Amino acid sequence: MITKISPVLYRLTNFCWLFLPTLLFFSALFGAYFFYTTLFQSWLVNLWWMSYASLTIAGIIAWQFGRSRLVYACLLMMLIAADKQLALTAELLDIRYAGILCGFVFLLYSRDKGFSAINLCFSIAVLLLLFVFSWIAIPLLQIASQTWLSSLDSLLFQLSPDIRSLVTPFNSLLLIMGLVIGLVRLLFRTDNTHNALFFALLLSALMQIYPDADFTLISMLSLASLFCYSVLKDSFTMAFKDELTGIPSRRALMQYVQTLGRKYTVVMSDIDHFKKFNDTYGHDVGDEVLKLVASKLNKVTGGGKTFRFGGEEFIIVFPRKSAIEVTPFVEVVRQTIADYDIALRAKPRPPKPKNQSAKKPAKEKIVKVTTSFGVAHRTKEHSDFASIMKQADIALYAAKKGGRNCVKVAKQ
Repeated sequence: MITKISPVLYRLTNFCWLFLPTLLFFSALFGAYFFYTTLFQSWLVNLWWMSYASLTIAGIIAWQFGRSRLVYACLLMMLIAADKQLALTAELLDIRYAGILCGFVFLLYSRDKGFSAINLCFSIAVLLLLFVFSWIAIPLLQIASQTWLSSLDSLLFQLSPDIRSLVTPFNSLLLIMGLVIGLVRLLFRTDNTHNALFFALLLSALMQIYPDADFTLISMLSLASLFCYSVLKDSFTMAFKDELTGIPSRRALMQYVQTLGRKYTVVMSDIDHFKKFNDTYGHDVGDEVLKLVASKLNKVTGGGKTFRFGGEEFIIVFPRKSAIEVTPFVEVVRQTIADYDIALRAKPRPPKPKNQSAKKPAKEKIVKVTTSFGVAHRTKEHSDFASIMKQADIALYAAKKGGRNCVKVAKQ
């Protein structure tokens, strides 16, 4: 297996790019609401029905794309919206608060399983059991924790008597625990669906802590929009990004070609002796090599955009540049890949008998891979993309025949 570099930093970067924009959006939205409450209220008069309409639309879109967890999330949000028409006692509100919080945690840690009868019944049964558990356990837990939660009660009162009047110490503890558990899940499974579910968990608690009808309506509308966005964004990613390497796929290339002008260059790249590498070290290592090469190619300078064409082949497109202009940039990325040391970890050995002395683990084996490149640009004779690709393929074949690990420009 190839040694990975800074996986924690990579995970944190992805988390921040997904989480922070959503957090800033909600912060700006609710900041504007609290500063201009009267203005928002004048816009939202008699629009309570939009909570149900927006969540219904989001649920239908999620259902069409097989995102079962977002459909259940819409149902949970409708339970909160129904509170405005139902006069629930404080005890029932606490129970529902805990049940919905546990429901969102369950959705964060489960998977989308579609809408077969078995999966549908199972998910609904789990959600109902969480509410039953809240009904039975929450009153008992509140009594049991009353003494040692007194310090948190005093802290909330010191921070703000208004906050203390809105949320009990027990509910504050539930919220903190839910947010921590949700953040941990989002950090390890950073995608749009988990991001939407986490903010649904957060806002579901805030809507019950701050029971204002207009605040609830804005939250519902924004969450419904976030659900729809997450469905469409994940579907776009699945359709236009290569699942293994994470770079744009062949379908994305075909779409990108339509945006190109009259001058551009196509570079076709291929990993040298990849089949032999796969046969020697296994397909798992081969997949890691593909991801490594893709990451290096994706960092090409000069305005190039990299796509995985299929197998071990990659395409780089340079808009508004000729073949001569892009060759130095291609040479740099070729040399970067050729100079990169790939450390292969030794395979784990079976356990030795206790009477035998333990041996030192085998050292990591360092291997290298190289890539060949064929370059062709758009001309009057080769004006369509398929023809330019053909010329780049001929140049790539010349690079393979010329000893590999080199860049060849098509004779056009």
